[in-house]
Amino acid sequence: MININLSSFLLVILLVQSSCANEDDDSLESESQESLIVESSPRLPVTPWKPHYFSGPKLPQYSPAVIARTFPAFVPFTSCTSPNKETGICAESGACTQLGGRASGACPSYGRVCCINVITNTCDDADRKVVTLDNTYWLSPTMGIGSSTGCALTVKLDAKLPEQGKAVCQVRLNFVLFTIAQPDTESVCNTDAFDVAGASNKIPTICGDNGGQHMYLNVPSSSTSPTDLQLSFNFGTDSNPVRAWNILISMIPCDSPNLAPLDCLQYFSGRSGTVSSFNWRDVAGTETRQLASQDYSICFKTLPGSRRTLCLAPCTVTSATLAFSVSVPRAADGTAAPAGSSQSRPNNCEKDYLVIPGGFNVGNPATVNNMAFDRFCGENLNALAQITATTSVCTTATPFRLLYRTSDDEMEDKTAGVVDRGNLGFCFTFRNQ
Repeated sequence: MININLSSFLLVILLVQSSCANEDDDSLESESQESLIVESSPRLPVTPWKPHYFSGPKLPQYSPAVIARTFPAFVPFTSCTSPNKETGICAESGACTQLGGRASGACPSYGRVCCINVITNTCDDADRKVVTLDNTYWLSPTMGIGSSTGCALTVKLDAKLPEQGKAVCQVRLNFVLFTIAQPDTESVCNTDAFDVAGASNKIPTICGDNGGQHMYLNVPSSSTSPTDLQLSFNFGTDSNPVRAWNILISMIPCDSPNLAPLDCLQYFSGRSGTVSSFNWRDVAGTETRQLASQDYSICFKTLPGSRRTLCLAPCTVTSATLAFSVSVPRAADGTAAPAGSSQSRPNNCEKDYLVIPGGFNVGNPATVNNMAFDRFCGENLNALAQITATTSVCTTATPFRLLYRTSDDEMEDKTAGVVDRGNLGFCFTFRNQ
């Protein structure tokens, strides 16, 4: 019995040893194959582990000032239009709110909102507002304005301001809404007046109705000479006039193609449009609407592909008013010309006049003798004197520029006491052709 069990035990041991030997042979063969694979593969350098190690190029470390320039909260001088046709500037939503603006629409190209900035002050000395942001609206107080008060606003121009960031050389004022008291019978803004201080070009005092008008204000480059422009209303003792305004203040960089030519208070870059003197309106009545002490240039862009001819035609009116009413016309001997006459000779347009350089009637070439004049006045637009018919007047003198001048009152002859009241100014449609 013992011998049988011993024999069985020895047999089991032999079987186990045989199995292990086979497994060792398989293992050796597998290791040999793996060794061949490793030896045939390229050897890669071993990179020791380092904390925060990254083998690619590292991101540059910018200072806060550089980051502000690279990713500004505002995109300087990038105008946008809101869904309700307001003009704004592209800005981050938080920055827009921080500066008192409101988001209206988006600027997809910059990933920002269209920020509409509006300033309303209460027109007292304790509430003086300062504008530093391009495309800002200045609104009149909603509660109305009393008499014998004023209302002022400062436009601060400085290239170092983050919201500007570029040198500004001009500011454009768009009078979206502008209604204050009318001038007196001498055409002087004695009751209410709007004035601008700080510009390098001559800015006339205006009053009355000027919605739709505009002004260009020239300033020194804000990168070398920061400038403060002062916009101010002064109101008289008459509490009856409606006083309301909405003025869009736009800043124009020194390198912008939209800069107006120097000394041009108004500038029109389109091929056609309407140009009028301040306070001209198509309304019935005999009150004087022409403003005193106007002395400024109106310029028109010379467009490529045009024949370099600018033509002016009196506006079509629906009331009994005149589209051209600049001073009472005089005859050659100094006496009054027939009512409703034109006048284009310099010696008879001494007080109030419009200069159209080399102006000539349509159908009469400028080279014809005695058909090209400069000064125009009277009650009809015509290059011929003492004509009761109005016509279109053209000029080929470039750059296209009109000059409008009026005297300091409506006295035609102060010594003789001749009064020249009831003038309205002018309104033309123009075509740059």
